[in-house]
Amino acid sequence: MERVSLTDQVVAELREDILGGVLRPGTSLREVALSERFDVARSTIREAVKGLVAEGLLSHEHHRGVVVIEHTVADVEDLLGARMMIERAIGAAGPHTHDAAAAALEAMQEAVRAKDWRAAARADEEFHHGLVQALGSPRIAAFHSQMQAEMRLRLVTAEGREPETDKVAEHANLLELARAGDRDGYLAAARRHLQRSRPTLLAVAKQPADAPS
Repeated sequence: MERVSLTDQVVAELREDILGGVLRPGTSLREVALSERFDVARSTIREAVKGLVAEGLLSHEHHRGVVVIEHTVADVEDLLGARMMIERAIGAAGPHTHDAAAAALEAMQEAVRAKDWRAAARADEEFHHGLVQALGSPRIAAFHSQMQAEMRLRLVTAEGREPETDKVAEHANLLELARAGDRDGYLAAARRHLQRSRPTLLAVAKQPADAPS
């Protein structure tokens, strides 16, 4: 039980370093160095790495070992496409109260007012997760959480992100449409919402090895 607890702690700290931009995409992680950093056995590090690989935040690469994931343009397009599939499910679910999403929207409003963009980003994730939770499927919720983490990783990599000036209004519109069960309106708004992130996500995508420089 103690080893499982240690593994969870290592996973949590590494995840925060990755999603917080401390460990940038492409950074190699060495088992020995991590074992020394966290003062745990290498077997615990291997278990933690396995969990983060499953979350889509780390990958094993030939000659490089374990690295923080780098997405290609194709990865970004696939990620956006998968997200849109979930948005379609939300739009088709009919009217819901979406209390969790409403609470996250209030937190987002406070964060934007305080110009706390990190808190606004967390509230953004909680908002969308709240919409997904209303579907009542733990598997879809888990899948969505993984995609959210991947999108957050790409966004924190981007330099010079635009201020979150109209974030609250955009999300308030999504919530209103979801609550009303307006399928077509929600899908159109969700598509615009995802497409708004697309240029930023693509700007920091890894180019194929044979792509012109």
